[in-house]
Amino acid sequence: MNQKWIYSPEPDEETVDALSTSLGFGTFESKILVLRGIDNYQKAREFFKPNLNDIHNPFLMKDMQLAVDRIATAIENGEKILVYGDYDVDGTTAVALMYLYLSKIVDKKYLDYYIPDRNIEGYGISVEGINFAKENGFSVIIALDCGIKAIDKVEYATALGIDFIICDHHLPGEEIPAAVAVLDPKRKDCRYPFKELSGCGVGFKLCQGLNTIYKIPEAELFELTDLLAISIAADIVSMTGENRVLAKQGLKILRKSRNLGLRLLIPADKLATFEISNIVFEIAPKINAAGRISHGKAAVELMVSDNLKQAHQIVNDIISLNDSRREMDMSSTTEALLQVEESGQLQNFSTIVYGANWNKGVIGIVASRLIETYYKPTLVFTDGNNGELVASARSVADFDVHHALEICSDCFLKFGGHPAAAGLSMERHMFETFREKFEKTVAEKIQEHQKQPSIKIDSDVDIDVLNKDFFNFHRKLAPFGPHNMKPVFVLKNQKVAGYVKTMGKDEAHLKFYIRQESTGKNLECVGFKLGKYADDFRHRSFDMAFTVEENHWKGNVTYNLNIRDVRFHD
Repeated sequence: MNQKWIYSPEPDEETVDALSTSLGFGTFESKILVLRGIDNYQKAREFFKPNLNDIHNPFLMKDMQLAVDRIATAIENGEKILVYGDYDVDGTTAVALMYLYLSKIVDKKYLDYYIPDRNIEGYGISVEGINFAKENGFSVIIALDCGIKAIDKVEYATALGIDFIICDHHLPGEEIPAAVAVLDPKRKDCRYPFKELSGCGVGFKLCQGLNTIYKIPEAELFELTDLLAISIAADIVSMTGENRVLAKQGLKILRKSRNLGLRLLIPADKLATFEISNIVFEIAPKINAAGRISHGKAAVELMVSDNLKQAHQIVNDIISLNDSRREMDMSSTTEALLQVEESGQLQNFSTIVYGANWNKGVIGIVASRLIETYYKPTLVFTDGNNGELVASARSVADFDVHHALEICSDCFLKFGGHPAAAGLSMERHMFETFREKFEKTVAEKIQEHQKQPSIKIDSDVDIDVLNKDFFNFHRKLAPFGPHNMKPVFVLKNQKVAGYVKTMGKDEAHLKFYIRQESTGKNLECVGFKLGKYADDFRHRSFDMAFTVEENHWKGNVTYNLNIRDVRFHD
């Protein structure tokens, strides 16, 4: 509620008309496409029919040949290779994908994987991980979804005779680690055409590069894209270009996946219709729970397992961990909200809280919850190892929290992340200094439009437009994600047809119908967290911003309108 509605600018009429003519679409559909940057026939073809032939040559990526050559030498000489990755969904899927690919061409006695312990080792490449490699005879480490800032760790490994190949997608610092190869499309000197791959995506490109030598059947290589689709969805990377191609391919594989762990993790009755949103809300939290509460290695074990009994046990453990994560998340959020109220931060430009006993695995979730309430750049701190503090940062739309933290970087032991989210560690005595410096930085940098939540509106619609053709067109816009979000439409001056039903715990949600007068049909509307406005809906007319949701049940497809915001009339 109370979001600012920002309408997309009206697209050029001539462009819309030309696209409409070339595609045979109506003006309304063509307008929605042009708003997404799809303004000619060729772009439309690539959008609606993403083709594996459209993905880029992996050797366009800086250092790809070096990476392929070093791994090939290791395989030829019988060296041991350690696949190392972060403990989140992107990292664990990347490790599983790389391990499964290499196990097709290397005896498993020369191969293993390593996920750092979030609580003991923290994020990224750790000394413990490098020592593990040394003690167990590994001479090559392939780091996935981490490593781009691991200057000192790579130096340490090199001194021990261990070569690093880094596959990362985070923003590099001024200095690139002195690894054998550093694959990261965000490197300034990398000419790879698509910059928004996930960490798992960079790993997949390395597999493609290796496959020019080892030539496993292409169908087997692309069978691994079920894991890649999960990483693309969970890491919230751009759903355009190569990611769109790979996500669409990966979803197709996922719906009939032969990956035992994924099949057990996904309800059988949902498998055939699984979409990006199912991954984000149903699968990613479960995979993440292992790394958040226990150890991320369990997630990899599940995704590479070919043992039914073992996989069943891991799934049960992961579901139990996710339940525990929910409880921790709720209790920590309650404490954090109380702390904000009592600490006099309500007038601040940022929110910073600390709880000694909060689990490191849930502080990012707590930060997101605080933004839902206060809508300010937010950091949630808890105790780390060796007496330091660790924090997760989350940002509001369009405010680059990574850049704001960079200005305060003299306060940190280490930090990294994205414009929307970051993580850091610092010595305890720096906390107050940082709090003051970050608040001052946000106060100077934040703009008025970043202080209020907003929702981007694609277009007003007439209720009679919401017909079978409209819903079919909407389906073709998927898969949805950043830079191709579900379109948001506005229906004006509506009234409920019949009753309003509250649902869920504490009757927090609601459902009702609105009527199409021209057809006499009712359209179902669902409002999550809008239960408290039930009486307003019953007695007042309203404008509502909504997205379209597709539901599958026993072979039938139905649609409802998911209310994203509402404005009641007086």
